[in-house]
Amino acid sequence: MTFDTSDMPASPLEFILRQQDGTELYIKRDDLVHPIIEGNKWRKLKYNIIEVLQKKVKTVISVGGAYSNHLLALSQAGKYYQFQTKGFVYGDYVDVHNFTLSSCRKNGMEIVRLSKKEFLHIKEEGFSNREYEYFVPEGGSNNLSFIGTGELYAELIQQMPDLTHIVLPFGSGGTTAGIYQASLRSIEIIAIPVLKLNPKQHLLKIFHRDFDALKSFDEYHFGGYAKFNQTLLEFITSWYEKYSMVVDPIYNGKALFGLIEKLSHGYFPPYSKIVYIHTGGSQGIVGFNRRFNLNLPEKVMEI
Repeated sequence: MTFDTSDMPASPLEFILRQQDGTELYIKRDDLVHPIIEGNKWRKLKYNIIEVLQKKVKTVISVGGAYSNHLLALSQAGKYYQFQTKGFVYGDYVDVHNFTLSSCRKNGMEIVRLSKKEFLHIKEEGFSNREYEYFVPEGGSNNLSFIGTGELYAELIQQMPDLTHIVLPFGSGGTTAGIYQASLRSIEIIAIPVLKLNPKQHLLKIFHRDFDALKSFDEYHFGGYAKFNQTLLEFITSWYEKYSMVVDPIYNGKALFGLIEKLSHGYFPPYSKIVYIHTGGSQGIVGFNRRFNLNLPEKVMEI
């Protein structure tokens, strides 16, 4: 699989529904930009990879969980551009043989397991302050990721000049931050966090910038990161049956559930044009299904 930073295709807009009040929902299918490095991971990594190549970096270090879309994307880029990658994987339960981590190793990434306690200790010290040749933060969110995700906003405006709202899941915050920084404030940007946090406070702490106009729906984390219940699982399955669109239970399933609920409750003004950004993450479903003995729809991937 290739990873060409000079030839990133525009992802399509897919019409989903039109309400009686004229409000329309579209989905930006960023999950389709690459068969493995889906959506925001490609955009976040783009300018980091360009810098790595310019500086002739030999090894890139990063960190993530057991189903990390980011680590898989980084390992795929390392395989394509022939630089070494090393991933610190944290968590009290880590199946090193799951699809994600097996694929990372297949791409040549060295995997180092950390307990949650070890991870928090190193995180407190600061991963980026340690003597690593090149460090990319968890989720790929840094100042260089702003540029790539900002291009996503420009792409959206070109495709739909009259859009009124952009909605997307919120994890590490890099995609939201990049889109927000590039945006016109006349367009409302809504982040839906998939873990228990306040997006504005989180972004201020990480990027030391104000995000005053950012909106968020904070009640759809389903108990925390990678937490779920039967309602969420049924929504994901019914979404696939209706739209033939795979969504993961960690990011997009939660965010889409929240968006559809807000639509049904009349949150958006009449004739709103809403674009939801599908940020990818399909690869994590395989390991998620295996761990929890589920049967959520999966996307076929060959690495």
